[in-house]
Amino acid sequence: MFSGLFAAICTLFYIKLSLDVIKLRKGHQVGLGDAGHKDLQARIRAHANFIEYTPLAVILIFILEYQLISEAILIPFAALFLVGRILHAQALAKANIKMRVVGMGCTFLSLIGMALMNAYLYII
Repeated sequence: MFSGLFAAICTLFYIKLSLDVIKLRKGHQVGLGDAGHKDLQARIRAHANFIEYTPLAVILIFILEYQLISEAILIPFAALFLVGRILHAQALAKANIKMRVVGMGCTFLSLIGMALMNAYLYII
């Protein structure tokens, strides 16, 4: 099932974001919070922001797959979501507002598309 692969890829990226936070915490000797370190604060937000949006994407992909939607349709939505999340995380790390906007745009576009498709399938 494609949703299992998508969830696995998201999980691995989440672990990568977690390790980024851990590395900065060790470097700054910060056990909790960000102690005012802007780079650590940005990594914490990238990590948190990923987990705030990802469950919705995984659920939407799973439900579409359950309704027998083709992987040819699911893969572009999933790829757009992942590209958006990767760009967003990099943008926060580099304080690049334009990249952040593009990342959020990709994320929102994929979620909206999947939500509308699920709603349409319910209505018909």
